[in-house]
Amino acid sequence: MPSHDRSILIDLLLSLLILAVATVLGALFDHLRFSESTIMMSYLLGVLLISIGTSHRGSSTLSAVVSVLLFNYFFVDPRFSLQVLEPGYPVTFAVMFLTSFITATLAIRLKSAAREAEQNAREKEEAAVQIENERLRSTLLRSISHDLRTPLTSITGNASNLLSHGEDFDEGTRRSLYRSIYEDAVWLNQMVENLLVSTRLENGETKLNFSAEVLEDIIEEAASHARAAGMTQQIVVEPTEDLLLVRADARLIAQVLINLLNNAQKYTPDNSTVRIRAQKLGEFVSVSVADDGPGIPDEDKDRIFDMFYTGTRNISDGRRSLGFGLALCRTVVRAHGGEITVSDNTPHGAVFTFTLPSEEVPLNG
Repeated sequence: MPSHDRSILIDLLLSLLILAVATVLGALFDHLRFSESTIMMSYLLGVLLISIGTSHRGSSTLSAVVSVLLFNYFFVDPRFSLQVLEPGYPVTFAVMFLTSFITATLAIRLKSAAREAEQNAREKEEAAVQIENERLRSTLLRSISHDLRTPLTSITGNASNLLSHGEDFDEGTRRSLYRSIYEDAVWLNQMVENLLVSTRLENGETKLNFSAEVLEDIIEEAASHARAAGMTQQIVVEPTEDLLLVRADARLIAQVLINLLNNAQKYTPDNSTVRIRAQKLGEFVSVSVADDGPGIPDEDKDRIFDMFYTGTRNISDGRRSLGFGLALCRTVVRAHGGEITVSDNTPHGAVFTFTLPSEEVPLNG
């Protein structure tokens, strides 16, 4: 059945049901010897409800006519007949019909005005979202044009020096230039990867591949990646007493840990210690990454996970962060049904903690 015909049928059934209830209510009023005007009110109420509850104007008009006929048939002498003996009743019926019709018309207009107001509100909301997206896009372009210039200039300059004067440099100088190019390229790649993943998650373009994962394996993968990328801080993974399983997308959670380790690398001195600890907390598993750096000022804690927010701290290598990494962490963790927070470490430093849904260890046998 086409959707239009199905909608008409639904409106018809709803109208019949409401008029039946109004008739039963009128019979009750008649049994209690209420006045005929009270019985009329039950039908007027029914027409009003039909006008509100149905989507076609014809339902309201038809219900106004039928309500008059039902009132005449059941409650006007001679009953169970459409004959009218009293000379004044045709005028009563006309007034009843006009009242029902006007009531239905007003209800339809109010419903139409409510729909129009809702549509206007939705359009305003969409416009506000579009304005916010444009603002973010503008901020992104400004950030990229300003903050990517330094690593790109460094890569271009170092590569130019190697091409032009590479044979004149000693081995140590060449390796230093190679290392600088590599670190700048890694930073650019990490930034672009975070931006792409965060954008796809926010737009619903990336579907999470949930599965039961051994948390220790994900942590070790992230730690190995950070060490291979040249992280000079010591990464200590604290062992857990039990095997911890989480329901997660392993690739994205590894990216969360890599971002947190990169964050620690930026803001803590060389040869300091970064500790990763996991523990079971009811239906969730908590993972924390703690460093012993200078910590995070209180005024930054509430905004540190916002995109493009880079805080007031100084980065150890002098390169400014674009504020994608921690924003991506929050997006990924929330997509898993968890939360991420930051707190102070003791005696100094910062602790980033996020939660993931735990998965029960399967029992053999």
